[in-house]
Amino acid sequence: MSDVDKIILKMKRQPNGIRFSELFKVLEYNGYKMKTRKRYFT
Repeated sequence: MSDVDKIILKMKRQPNGIRFSELFKVLEYNGYKMKTRKRYFT
């Protein structure tokens, strides 16, 4: 069982206990890319 499969099982068992890094790993595995946002300081 891969790390991504383990994270998905954890998501099903305790959806409130997921870290952003775990969510990011699963989404990246499924082909999603994160866009960076430009921050403007005034």
